[in-house]
Amino acid sequence: MKTDKRKTGSFLALLIQNYVGFTLTILCILALISAIINKGFERRLDLPSVDALEANEGLLEEGNYDAFPCRKVLGPKGDFVVLDENLHTVYKSSEKMEESFTATELYCIPEMTLWEYTETTTFTNQEGKKQILVKRYGEVMSKDEETYEETESFMILDENYRVLTNTMDFPAQQLGERELQYMTDSVSASYGYQKHAFTGEDGRKYTAVFKYRKIDDPSYRHIVSALERLWLLTIPLYIIVVAVFVLKLNRKVKVPLTSLSRTITQYQQGEKPSTEYRGPNEFVEIGDDFVRLAARLNESEEKRLKADMDKQKMLADISHDLKTPITVIQGYARAICDGMIPEDRREQYLRTIYLKSSALNELINTFYEYSKLEHPDFSPVLKRENICEFAREYLASKYNEIALAGFELEADIPETPLYCHIDSQQFSRVFENIIANALKHNSEGTILRFAIAAEGNSVKISISDNGKGVPPEIADVIFEPFTVGDESRNSRQGTGLGLAIAKKIVESHKGYISLSKHPEKGMSTEFIIWMKTS
Repeated sequence: MKTDKRKTGSFLALLIQNYVGFTLTILCILALISAIINKGFERRLDLPSVDALEANEGLLEEGNYDAFPCRKVLGPKGDFVVLDENLHTVYKSSEKMEESFTATELYCIPEMTLWEYTETTTFTNQEGKKQILVKRYGEVMSKDEETYEETESFMILDENYRVLTNTMDFPAQQLGERELQYMTDSVSASYGYQKHAFTGEDGRKYTAVFKYRKIDDPSYRHIVSALERLWLLTIPLYIIVVAVFVLKLNRKVKVPLTSLSRTITQYQQGEKPSTEYRGPNEFVEIGDDFVRLAARLNESEEKRLKADMDKQKMLADISHDLKTPITVIQGYARAICDGMIPEDRREQYLRTIYLKSSALNELINTFYEYSKLEHPDFSPVLKRENICEFAREYLASKYNEIALAGFELEADIPETPLYCHIDSQQFSRVFENIIANALKHNSEGTILRFAIAAEGNSVKISISDNGKGVPPEIADVIFEPFTVGDESRNSRQGTGLGLAIAKKIVESHKGYISLSKHPEKGMSTEFIIWMKTS
Protein backbone atom coordinates (compact mmCIF):
# COMPACT_ATOMS: atom_id res chain seq x y z
CA MET A 1 0.00 0.00 0.00
CA LYS A 2 1.38 3.33 -1.08
CA THR A 3 1.68 5.87 1.71
CA ASP A 4 1.79 9.66 1.54
CA LYS A 5 5.22 10.70 2.85
CA ARG A 6 3.84 14.14 3.61
CA LYS A 7 1.75 12.65 6.41
CA THR A 8 3.52 12.50 9.77
CA GLY A 9 0.84 10.87 11.88
CA SER A 10 -2.54 11.57 13.38
CA PHE A 11 -3.51 14.99 14.62
CA LEU A 12 -3.73 13.68 18.20
CA ALA A 13 -0.18 12.26 18.00
CA LEU A 14 1.06 15.56 16.63
CA LEU A 15 -0.62 17.42 19.46
CA ILE A 16 0.91 15.12 22.07
CA GLN A 17 4.40 15.48 20.56
CA ASN A 18 4.10 19.24 20.49
CA TYR A 19 2.63 19.23 23.99
CA VAL A 20 5.64 17.37 25.40
CA GLY A 21 8.10 19.62 23.59
CA PHE A 22 6.07 22.69 24.49
CA THR A 23 5.89 21.73 28.16
CA LEU A 24 9.61 21.01 28.46
CA THR A 25 10.49 24.21 26.61
CA ILE A 26 8.13 26.31 28.72
CA LEU A 27 9.50 24.84 31.93
CA CYS A 28 13.08 25.58 30.87
CA ILE A 29 12.17 29.10 29.75
CA LEU A 30 10.21 29.77 32.94
CA ALA A 31 13.11 28.51 35.06
CA LEU A 32 15.54 30.71 33.13
CA ILE A 33 13.26 33.73 33.33
CA SER A 34 12.71 33.13 37.03
CA ALA A 35 16.46 33.01 37.62
CA ILE A 36 17.03 36.15 35.54
CA ILE A 37 14.20 38.00 37.30
CA ASN A 38 15.44 36.98 40.73
CA LYS A 39 18.99 38.03 39.83
CA GLY A 40 17.79 41.30 38.39
CA PHE A 41 15.49 41.88 41.35
CA GLU A 42 18.34 41.31 43.77
CA ARG A 43 20.49 43.77 41.84
CA ARG A 44 17.72 46.37 41.99
CA LEU A 45 17.04 46.01 45.69
CA ASP A 46 19.50 48.80 46.39
CA LEU A 47 20.53 47.10 49.64
CA PRO A 48 24.03 47.70 50.99
CA SER A 49 26.56 45.10 49.97
CA VAL A 50 28.84 44.07 52.83
CA ASP A 51 31.09 42.16 50.42
CA ALA A 52 31.53 45.25 48.26
CA LEU A 53 32.28 47.34 51.35
CA GLU A 54 34.91 44.91 52.65
CA ALA A 55 36.49 44.74 49.17
CA ASN A 56 36.84 48.52 49.03
CA GLU A 57 37.45 49.31 52.70
CA GLY A 58 41.08 50.13 51.88
CA LEU A 59 39.93 53.20 49.93
CA LEU A 60 38.27 54.55 53.08
CA GLU A 61 41.33 53.85 55.19
CA GLU A 62 43.53 55.60 52.62
CA GLY A 63 41.21 58.61 52.59
CA ASN A 64 40.57 58.14 48.85
CA TYR A 65 36.88 58.81 49.23
CA ASP A 66 36.28 59.99 45.67
CA ALA A 67 37.36 56.58 44.35
CA PHE A 68 35.07 54.70 46.75
CA PRO A 69 32.43 52.86 44.61
CA CYS A 70 29.39 54.27 46.38
CA ARG A 71 26.87 52.99 43.84
CA LYS A 72 28.33 49.47 43.90
CA VAL A 73 28.27 49.31 47.70
CA LEU A 74 24.95 51.09 48.35
CA GLY A 75 22.99 50.90 45.10
CA PRO A 76 22.21 53.51 42.44
CA LYS A 77 20.77 56.05 44.88
CA GLY A 78 23.25 55.61 47.71
CA ASP A 79 25.29 58.36 49.37
CA PHE A 80 27.68 58.54 52.31
CA VAL A 81 29.41 60.96 54.66
CA VAL A 82 32.67 60.45 56.60
CA LEU A 83 32.94 61.81 60.16
CA ASP A 84 36.04 62.04 62.29
CA GLU A 85 36.20 61.11 65.97
CA ASN A 86 34.92 64.60 66.88
CA LEU A 87 31.92 64.14 64.53
CA HIS A 88 33.24 66.74 62.11
CA THR A 89 32.44 66.13 58.46
CA VAL A 90 35.52 65.01 56.52
CA TYR A 91 33.81 64.09 53.23
CA LYS A 92 30.35 64.09 51.71
CA SER A 93 29.55 62.23 48.48
CA SER A 94 26.55 64.38 47.58
CA GLU A 95 24.84 67.57 48.62
CA LYS A 96 21.76 65.47 49.30
CA MET A 97 23.57 63.61 52.08
CA GLU A 98 23.21 64.82 55.68
CA GLU A 99 26.43 65.87 57.37
CA SER A 100 25.36 66.42 60.99
CA PHE A 101 24.94 63.56 63.44
CA THR A 102 25.07 63.57 67.24
CA ALA A 103 27.08 60.97 69.12
CA THR A 104 23.87 59.31 70.31
CA GLU A 105 22.39 59.27 66.80
CA LEU A 106 25.59 57.75 65.49
CA TYR A 107 25.44 55.04 68.14
CA CYS A 108 21.86 54.19 67.16
CA ILE A 109 22.69 53.71 63.49
CA PRO A 110 23.32 49.96 62.89
CA GLU A 111 26.79 48.76 61.94
CA MET A 112 26.83 47.64 58.31
CA THR A 113 29.31 44.77 58.66
CA LEU A 114 27.29 43.22 61.49
CA TRP A 115 23.77 41.99 60.86
CA GLU A 116 21.59 44.03 63.18
CA TYR A 117 17.84 44.33 63.40
CA THR A 118 15.88 46.38 65.92
CA GLU A 119 12.16 46.22 66.66
CA THR A 120 9.97 48.06 69.15
CA THR A 121 6.89 47.00 71.07
CA THR A 122 4.64 49.36 73.00
CA PHE A 123 2.93 47.97 76.11
CA THR A 124 1.31 49.07 79.36
CA ASN A 125 2.87 47.98 82.65
CA GLN A 126 1.05 46.90 85.77
CA GLU A 127 0.78 50.50 86.88
CA GLY A 128 -0.98 51.46 83.67
CA LYS A 129 1.92 53.44 82.28
CA LYS A 130 2.93 53.27 78.66
CA GLN A 131 6.37 51.79 78.05
CA ILE A 132 8.40 50.86 74.97
CA LEU A 133 10.43 47.67 74.58
CA VAL A 134 13.34 48.02 72.17
CA LYS A 135 14.95 44.71 71.15
CA ARG A 136 18.05 44.44 68.99
CA TYR A 137 19.15 41.25 67.28
CA GLY A 138 22.63 41.05 65.82
CA GLU A 139 25.89 39.26 65.33
CA VAL A 140 29.31 39.58 66.90
CA MET A 141 32.62 38.07 65.96
CA SER A 142 33.42 34.85 67.81
CA LYS A 143 36.57 34.50 69.86
CA ASP A 144 38.30 32.55 67.10
CA GLU A 145 37.49 35.49 64.75
CA GLU A 146 36.31 33.06 62.10
CA THR A 147 32.58 32.90 62.73
CA TYR A 148 29.78 35.15 63.98
CA GLU A 149 27.61 34.56 67.01
CA GLU A 150 24.04 35.75 67.32
CA THR A 151 23.29 38.28 70.04
CA GLU A 152 20.17 39.76 71.57
CA SER A 153 19.84 42.83 73.75
CA PHE A 154 17.00 45.08 74.84
CA MET A 155 16.09 48.40 76.36
CA ILE A 156 12.91 49.59 78.07
CA LEU A 157 11.83 53.23 77.70
CA ASP A 158 9.06 55.16 79.38
CA GLU A 159 6.60 57.28 77.42
CA ASN A 160 9.10 60.17 77.40
CA TYR A 161 11.86 57.91 75.96
CA ARG A 162 13.81 57.82 79.23
CA VAL A 163 15.90 54.67 79.62
CA LEU A 164 14.56 52.45 82.42
CA THR A 165 16.36 49.22 81.66
CA ASN A 166 19.30 48.81 79.34
CA THR A 167 21.34 45.78 78.21
CA MET A 168 22.58 47.45 75.04
CA ASP A 169 25.30 49.53 76.64
CA PHE A 170 23.40 52.59 75.44
CA PRO A 171 25.55 55.65 76.29
CA ALA A 172 22.70 57.97 77.36
CA GLN A 173 19.80 57.99 79.82
CA GLN A 174 17.46 59.74 77.41
CA LEU A 175 16.57 58.57 73.94
CA GLY A 176 15.20 61.05 71.42
CA GLU A 177 12.55 60.25 68.86
CA ARG A 178 15.04 60.80 66.04
CA GLU A 179 17.53 58.45 67.69
CA LEU A 180 14.87 55.78 68.06
CA GLN A 181 14.04 56.17 64.36
CA TYR A 182 17.70 55.64 63.44
CA MET A 183 17.80 52.55 65.66
CA THR A 184 14.64 51.04 64.16
CA ASP A 185 15.38 52.14 60.60
CA SER A 186 12.24 54.29 60.42
CA VAL A 187 13.74 57.72 59.75
CA SER A 188 12.37 57.58 56.22
CA ALA A 189 10.07 55.27 54.30
CA SER A 190 12.38 55.53 51.31
CA TYR A 191 15.89 55.59 52.78
CA GLY A 192 17.79 53.63 55.42
CA TYR A 193 21.04 54.37 57.29
CA GLN A 194 24.00 52.19 58.31
CA LYS A 195 27.47 53.01 59.51
CA HIS A 196 30.95 51.62 59.32
CA ALA A 197 33.76 52.51 61.73
CA PHE A 198 37.32 52.32 60.48
CA THR A 199 40.83 53.50 61.28
CA GLY A 200 42.56 55.72 58.76
CA GLU A 201 46.21 55.52 57.74
CA ASP A 202 46.81 58.50 60.01
CA GLY A 203 45.79 56.34 63.03
CA ARG A 204 42.60 58.33 63.70
CA LYS A 205 39.14 56.84 64.12
CA TYR A 206 36.52 57.61 61.45
CA THR A 207 32.93 56.63 60.85
CA ALA A 208 31.24 56.42 57.47
CA VAL A 209 27.45 56.86 57.53
CA PHE A 210 25.76 55.26 54.52
CA LYS A 211 22.38 56.25 53.10
CA TYR A 212 20.65 53.78 50.78
CA ARG A 213 17.33 53.15 49.11
CA LYS A 214 15.13 50.75 51.12
CA ILE A 215 12.90 47.99 49.91
CA ASP A 216 9.37 49.29 49.64
CA ASP A 217 7.76 45.98 50.72
CA PRO A 218 9.14 44.69 54.04
CA SER A 219 7.54 41.27 53.48
CA TYR A 220 9.63 40.52 50.40
CA ARG A 221 11.18 37.36 51.81
CA HIS A 222 7.78 36.00 52.81
CA ILE A 223 6.46 36.68 49.32
CA VAL A 224 9.42 34.92 47.72
CA SER A 225 8.90 31.92 49.97
CA ALA A 226 5.20 31.79 49.10
CA LEU A 227 5.98 32.02 45.40
CA GLU A 228 8.41 29.14 45.67
CA ARG A 229 5.72 26.96 47.27
CA LEU A 230 3.21 28.05 44.66
CA TRP A 231 5.69 27.16 41.91
CA LEU A 232 5.85 23.55 43.09
CA LEU A 233 2.05 23.41 43.13
CA THR A 234 1.69 25.00 39.70
CA ILE A 235 3.73 22.43 37.78
CA PRO A 236 1.40 19.39 38.22
CA LEU A 237 -1.66 21.61 37.82
CA TYR A 238 -0.25 22.99 34.58
CA ILE A 239 0.43 19.48 33.23
CA ILE A 240 -3.13 18.33 34.03
CA VAL A 241 -4.77 21.37 32.46
CA VAL A 242 -2.73 21.12 29.26
CA ALA A 243 -3.44 17.38 28.98
CA VAL A 244 -7.17 17.99 29.24
CA PHE A 245 -6.84 20.79 26.73
CA VAL A 246 -5.14 18.50 24.20
CA LEU A 247 -7.90 15.91 24.43
CA LYS A 248 -10.68 18.45 24.03
CA LEU A 249 -8.86 20.28 21.27
CA ASN A 250 -8.58 17.12 19.22
CA ARG A 251 -12.37 16.77 19.21
CA LYS A 252 -13.30 20.41 18.73
CA VAL A 253 -10.76 21.56 16.14
CA LYS A 254 -11.94 19.38 13.23
CA VAL A 255 -15.29 21.10 12.72
CA PRO A 256 -14.02 24.70 12.37
CA LEU A 257 -11.09 23.51 10.24
CA THR A 258 -13.56 21.91 7.85
CA SER A 259 -15.53 25.15 7.69
CA LEU A 260 -12.37 27.12 6.97
CA SER A 261 -11.41 24.69 4.25
CA ARG A 262 -14.83 25.16 2.67
CA THR A 263 -14.41 28.95 2.82
CA ILE A 264 -11.04 28.75 1.01
CA THR A 265 -12.54 26.45 -1.62
CA GLN A 266 -15.33 28.94 -2.26
CA TYR A 267 -12.81 31.70 -2.90
CA GLN A 268 -10.78 29.47 -5.24
CA GLN A 269 -13.91 28.77 -7.26
CA GLY A 270 -14.63 32.49 -7.63
CA GLU A 271 -17.53 32.47 -5.18
CA LYS A 272 -18.01 34.93 -2.35
CA PRO A 273 -16.47 33.40 0.80
CA SER A 274 -19.02 32.39 3.40
CA THR A 275 -18.89 33.74 6.92
CA GLU A 276 -21.32 31.19 8.31
CA TYR A 277 -18.97 29.05 10.38
CA ARG A 278 -18.72 28.34 14.09
CA GLY A 279 -15.92 27.29 16.40
CA PRO A 280 -13.35 28.65 18.87
CA ASN A 281 -12.61 32.36 18.74
CA GLU A 282 -9.21 31.85 17.17
CA PHE A 283 -10.64 29.86 14.27
CA VAL A 284 -13.46 32.32 13.76
CA GLU A 285 -10.87 35.11 13.66
CA ILE A 286 -8.82 33.16 11.11
CA GLY A 287 -11.91 32.80 8.95
CA ASP A 288 -12.70 36.48 9.28
CA ASP A 289 -9.08 37.34 8.48
CA PHE A 290 -9.29 35.24 5.33
CA VAL A 291 -12.45 37.02 4.23
CA ARG A 292 -10.77 40.36 4.89
CA LEU A 293 -7.69 39.12 3.01
CA ALA A 294 -9.86 38.27 0.03
CA ALA A 295 -11.33 41.78 0.18
CA ARG A 296 -7.83 43.29 0.34
CA LEU A 297 -6.74 41.20 -2.63
CA ASN A 298 -9.64 42.61 -4.60
CA GLU A 299 -8.69 46.08 -3.40
CA SER A 300 -5.07 45.47 -4.42
CA GLU A 301 -6.25 44.48 -7.85
CA GLU A 302 -8.16 47.75 -8.12
CA LYS A 303 -5.06 49.66 -7.02
CA ARG A 304 -3.00 47.81 -9.62
CA LEU A 305 -5.46 48.85 -12.31
CA LYS A 306 -5.28 52.44 -11.07
CA ALA A 307 -1.46 52.28 -11.08
CA ASP A 308 -1.60 51.08 -14.69
CA MET A 309 -3.82 54.04 -15.54
CA ASP A 310 -1.39 56.39 -13.78
CA LYS A 311 1.47 54.91 -15.80
CA GLN A 312 -0.53 55.45 -18.96
CA LYS A 313 -1.11 59.07 -17.96
CA MET A 314 2.59 59.47 -17.20
CA LEU A 315 3.47 58.11 -20.61
CA ALA A 316 1.00 60.53 -22.17
CA ASP A 317 2.59 63.43 -20.25
CA ILE A 318 6.04 62.33 -21.31
CA SER A 319 4.90 62.05 -24.90
CA HIS A 320 3.44 65.56 -24.74
CA ASP A 321 6.63 67.02 -23.23
CA LEU A 322 8.72 65.35 -25.94
CA LYS A 323 6.39 66.15 -28.81
CA THR A 324 6.54 69.95 -28.42
CA PRO A 325 10.31 70.43 -28.95
CA ILE A 326 10.38 67.73 -31.65
CA THR A 327 7.61 69.52 -33.56
CA VAL A 328 9.50 72.83 -33.37
CA ILE A 329 12.75 71.19 -34.51
CA GLN A 330 11.01 69.44 -37.41
CA GLY A 331 9.23 72.62 -38.53
CA TYR A 332 12.31 74.81 -38.41
CA ALA A 333 14.51 72.18 -40.08
CA ARG A 334 11.92 71.68 -42.85
CA ALA A 335 11.72 75.42 -43.48
CA ILE A 336 15.52 75.64 -43.80
CA CYS A 337 15.66 72.61 -46.12
CA ASP A 338 12.89 74.03 -48.36
CA GLY A 339 14.78 77.32 -48.66
CA MET A 340 11.91 79.25 -47.06
CA ILE A 341 14.15 81.07 -44.59
CA PRO A 342 16.04 84.19 -45.65
CA GLU A 343 19.81 83.99 -45.28
CA ASP A 344 19.83 86.63 -42.56
CA ARG A 345 17.43 84.53 -40.37
CA ARG A 346 19.00 81.08 -40.90
CA GLU A 347 21.31 81.49 -37.91
CA GLN A 348 18.32 82.37 -35.69
CA TYR A 349 16.47 79.25 -36.84
CA LEU A 350 19.53 77.05 -36.34
CA ARG A 351 20.03 78.46 -32.84
CA THR A 352 16.39 77.70 -32.04
CA ILE A 353 16.86 74.12 -33.27
CA TYR A 354 19.98 73.76 -31.10
CA LEU A 355 18.21 75.12 -28.00
CA LYS A 356 15.17 72.90 -28.52
CA SER A 357 17.35 69.83 -29.07
CA SER A 358 19.30 70.67 -25.90
CA ALA A 359 16.01 71.00 -24.00
CA LEU A 360 14.89 67.69 -25.51
CA ASN A 361 18.10 66.02 -24.35
CA GLU A 362 17.57 67.45 -20.85
CA LEU A 363 14.02 66.09 -20.83
CA ILE A 364 15.20 62.63 -21.84
CA ASN A 365 17.92 62.66 -19.16
CA THR A 366 15.38 63.76 -16.55
CA PHE A 367 12.92 61.03 -17.53
CA TYR A 368 15.73 58.47 -17.43
CA GLU A 369 16.83 59.62 -13.98
CA TYR A 370 13.28 59.41 -12.64
CA SER A 371 12.73 55.93 -14.11
CA LYS A 372 16.04 54.79 -12.57
CA LEU A 373 14.86 55.99 -9.14
CA GLU A 374 11.54 54.18 -9.65
CA HIS A 375 13.29 50.87 -10.31
CA PRO A 376 13.00 48.44 -7.33
CA ASP A 377 16.70 47.59 -7.55
CA PHE A 378 17.81 51.20 -7.12
CA SER A 379 19.92 51.74 -4.03
CA PRO A 380 22.15 54.75 -3.23
CA VAL A 381 25.83 54.18 -2.44
CA LEU A 382 25.90 55.54 1.10
CA LYS A 383 29.00 56.97 2.75
CA ARG A 384 29.38 58.76 6.06
CA GLU A 385 29.77 62.45 5.25
CA ASN A 386 29.90 65.72 7.16
CA ILE A 387 26.68 67.21 5.79
CA CYS A 388 27.77 70.73 6.80
CA GLU A 389 31.02 70.57 4.82
CA PHE A 390 29.19 68.87 1.93
CA ALA A 391 26.62 71.70 1.79
CA ARG A 392 29.33 74.40 1.95
CA GLU A 393 31.19 72.86 -0.97
CA TYR A 394 27.99 72.58 -3.00
CA LEU A 395 26.95 76.19 -2.36
CA ALA A 396 30.46 77.37 -3.25
CA SER A 397 30.14 75.64 -6.64
CA LYS A 398 26.68 77.21 -7.21
CA TYR A 399 27.51 80.71 -5.97
CA ASN A 400 28.31 82.23 -9.37
CA GLU A 401 25.17 80.79 -10.97
CA ILE A 402 23.00 82.11 -8.14
CA ALA A 403 24.67 85.53 -8.29
CA LEU A 404 24.29 85.76 -12.09
CA ALA A 405 20.57 85.01 -11.71
CA GLY A 406 20.34 88.10 -9.50
CA PHE A 407 19.64 86.16 -6.31
CA GLU A 408 21.07 86.92 -2.87
CA LEU A 409 22.37 83.82 -1.08
CA GLU A 410 22.23 83.52 2.73
CA ALA A 411 23.76 80.50 4.44
CA ASP A 412 23.49 79.40 8.06
CA ILE A 413 25.64 76.30 8.35
CA PRO A 414 27.22 75.36 11.71
CA GLU A 415 30.93 74.77 12.03
CA THR A 416 30.32 71.73 14.23
CA PRO A 417 30.38 68.58 12.07
CA LEU A 418 27.06 66.77 11.57
CA TYR A 419 27.46 63.34 10.01
CA CYS A 420 24.93 61.52 7.81
CA HIS A 421 25.14 58.54 5.51
CA ILE A 422 24.54 59.92 2.00
CA ASP A 423 25.27 59.30 -1.65
CA SER A 424 27.02 62.58 -2.41
CA GLN A 425 26.19 62.52 -6.13
CA GLN A 426 22.52 61.78 -5.55
CA PHE A 427 22.18 64.22 -2.65
CA SER A 428 23.72 67.01 -4.73
CA ARG A 429 20.82 66.41 -7.11
CA VAL A 430 18.36 67.13 -4.28
CA PHE A 431 19.93 70.54 -3.60
CA GLU A 432 20.23 71.20 -7.34
CA ASN A 433 16.55 70.52 -8.07
CA ILE A 434 15.23 72.58 -5.17
CA ILE A 435 17.47 75.57 -5.91
CA ALA A 436 16.76 75.28 -9.66
CA ASN A 437 13.05 75.36 -8.85
CA ALA A 438 13.56 78.61 -6.91
CA LEU A 439 15.65 80.18 -9.70
CA LYS A 440 13.03 79.30 -12.36
CA HIS A 441 10.01 80.70 -10.57
CA ASN A 442 11.32 83.85 -8.94
CA SER A 443 12.66 87.17 -10.18
CA GLU A 444 15.93 88.97 -9.56
CA GLY A 445 16.51 90.30 -6.06
CA THR A 446 15.01 87.22 -4.40
CA ILE A 447 16.73 86.07 -1.22
CA LEU A 448 17.66 82.36 -1.22
CA ARG A 449 18.38 81.00 2.25
CA PHE A 450 20.13 77.70 3.07
CA ALA A 451 20.26 76.57 6.73
CA ILE A 452 21.34 73.43 8.60
CA ALA A 453 20.60 72.68 12.26
CA ALA A 454 20.87 69.68 14.58
CA GLU A 455 17.65 68.64 16.34
CA GLY A 456 18.01 65.62 18.57
CA ASN A 457 19.25 62.65 16.53
CA SER A 458 18.32 64.33 13.26
CA VAL A 459 19.63 67.02 10.95
CA LYS A 460 17.21 69.65 9.65
CA ILE A 461 18.09 71.14 6.24
CA SER A 462 16.03 74.18 5.24
CA ILE A 463 16.05 75.73 1.74
CA SER A 464 13.78 78.79 1.51
CA ASP A 465 13.18 81.95 -0.50
CA ASN A 466 11.11 85.11 -0.23
CA GLY A 467 9.81 84.92 -3.80
CA LYS A 468 6.36 84.35 -5.26
CA GLY A 469 5.56 81.32 -3.15
CA VAL A 470 3.89 78.06 -4.18
CA PRO A 471 0.33 78.31 -5.58
CA PRO A 472 -2.17 76.78 -3.10
CA GLU A 473 -3.66 74.49 -5.76
CA ILE A 474 -0.38 72.55 -6.14
CA ALA A 475 1.04 72.82 -2.60
CA ASP A 476 -0.29 69.40 -1.55
CA VAL A 477 0.88 67.63 -4.73
CA ILE A 478 4.12 69.51 -5.40
CA PHE A 479 6.22 66.34 -5.05
CA GLU A 480 4.03 64.38 -7.49
CA PRO A 481 5.46 63.77 -10.99
CA PHE A 482 4.57 66.34 -13.70
CA THR A 483 3.22 68.85 -11.18
CA VAL A 484 3.46 72.37 -12.66
CA GLY A 485 2.11 75.75 -11.71
CA ASP A 486 -0.21 78.21 -13.48
CA GLU A 487 0.30 79.48 -17.01
CA SER A 488 2.16 82.58 -15.86
CA ARG A 489 4.91 80.37 -14.48
CA ASN A 490 4.80 77.57 -17.07
CA SER A 491 7.00 79.48 -19.43
CA ARG A 492 9.99 78.84 -17.21
CA GLN A 493 9.10 75.37 -15.94
CA GLY A 494 10.63 72.12 -17.04
CA THR A 495 9.22 68.61 -16.79
CA GLY A 496 7.60 68.83 -13.39
CA LEU A 497 9.85 65.99 -12.23
CA GLY A 498 12.55 67.93 -10.35
CA LEU A 499 10.91 67.88 -6.92
CA ALA A 500 9.59 64.34 -7.48
CA ILE A 501 13.18 63.22 -8.10
CA ALA A 502 14.35 65.09 -4.98
CA LYS A 503 11.71 63.31 -2.91
CA LYS A 504 12.67 59.88 -4.27
CA ILE A 505 16.34 60.49 -3.46
CA VAL A 506 15.67 61.73 0.07
CA GLU A 507 13.39 58.75 0.82
CA SER A 508 16.01 56.33 -0.55
CA HIS A 509 18.31 57.80 2.14
CA LYS A 510 15.66 57.01 4.82
CA GLY A 511 15.01 60.74 5.10
CA TYR A 512 11.93 62.94 4.81
CA ILE A 513 11.23 66.04 2.72
CA SER A 514 8.25 68.38 2.92
CA LEU A 515 7.00 71.79 1.88
CA SER A 516 6.53 73.80 5.04
CA LYS A 517 3.04 75.18 5.56
CA HIS A 518 4.48 77.85 7.81
CA PRO A 519 7.78 79.10 6.32
CA GLU A 520 10.25 80.87 8.55
CA LYS A 521 9.77 84.60 9.07
CA GLY A 522 10.30 86.65 5.92
CA MET A 523 10.19 83.63 3.60
CA SER A 524 7.35 82.58 1.27
CA THR A 525 8.57 79.10 0.31
CA GLU A 526 10.49 76.65 2.51
CA PHE A 527 11.52 73.07 1.77
CA ILE A 528 12.61 71.06 4.84
CA ILE A 529 14.72 67.88 4.67
CA TRP A 530 15.13 65.64 7.73
CA MET A 531 18.05 63.19 7.91
CA LYS A 532 19.20 60.85 10.68
CA THR A 533 22.63 61.55 12.11
CA SER A 534 25.22 58.76 12.20
